Amino acid sequence: MSTDMTAQPYFEVLSREECVRLLPTATIARLAYCDGGEAHVFPVNAFIYAEEVIVRSGYGGKLAAAAHGATFTVEADEIDVATRTGWVVNVIGRGRVIKDLDDLAMLELADVRPWAPGEKEFFIGVSLDTVTGRRIARPPAR
Repeated sequence: MSTDMTAQPYFEVLSREECVRLLPTATIARLAYCDGGEAHVFPVNAFIYAEEVIVRSGYGGKLAAAAHGATFTVEADEIDVATRTGWVVNVIGRGRVIKDLDDLAMLELADVRPWAPGEKEFFIGVSLDTVTGRRIARPPAR
């Protein structure tokens, strides 16, 4: 289906369900949190499992923040620069280090490969407390 490039783009608020469906389809997501008054943002692969956004992590600031239940934001988007269309999804929630053996076994089976190099032997879950999304689209061509 092609789009009508002469038509004005329109703005659409996405439902929670659509946001949860779209987030794991993004090539890359961004995981953000604050520590000591400084914001930290990292590119990650993210997917949804058991009402959480899941990312892999090694030792470091992300893992420490999750272990202390810090609030995280996960942002994912897909943008088409040529048509000036796309979508963005934001999730805000508490982080945690996943320790349950059944959950860990299931997550290992999912074979999610981290985006960044290095050892990423831990899984962080971010609860889906606040889920919002927007889309800019153009009408289909007639």
